[in-house]
Amino acid sequence: MFSTIALISIVVCLIVAYLWTINNRYDYFKRLGISGPPYHFFFGHYKTLWSTKSFSKQLQEWTRQYGSIYGLFLGTTPIYVVSDVDFLQEVYIKQFSSFHSRIIASVLRIERSGRTNLFRTIGARWRRQRHVLNPTFSSAKLKLMSPLVNGCIEAMLNKVSQITHSEHKEINIYELYKRMTMDVICK
Repeated sequence: MFSTIALISIVVCLIVAYLWTINNRYDYFKRLGISGPPYHFFFGHYKTLWSTKSFSKQLQEWTRQYGSIYGLFLGTTPIYVVSDVDFLQEVYIKQFSSFHSRIIASVLRIERSGRTNLFRTIGARWRRQRHVLNPTFSSAKLKLMSPLVNGCIEAMLNKVSQITHSEHKEINIYELYKRMTMDVICK
């Protein structure tokens, strides 16, 4: 009898502690003074996001309603939604050394082998890959590439000009853009 009561008491205490922890997580943004749409207990904003026709339009609507920085919950995990370019530049570029990781959609979290890319990695591996790639896309390096890109664009425009002057037919611009993109990548 005593062991049954003790077991029930332990189970009840564990359930109460679990519910208190989840409720405490949902107060995360409130404690920081960050607004956001109302959530469903335990599911967070999953129900709303799954029931909407367009995920991006829902985020745009919330951005109009709650501002450029607001909070969402994927389940019980708090997620910042940021559309302020200056803030993102501060986090991703100026304070990159302090920014360790980011969340990745669970659909993409399948890859377990060593063959991962920047879009599918998390944690220290993502940080290391960003650290290696960041210098490649600095404004100085992109300015150096500008003449190469301009040359490829001029070549494509010359090709368009040749086709239109000689044949007067429709042009599949998609094919020309694919070729131009490959030219830029290969140079």
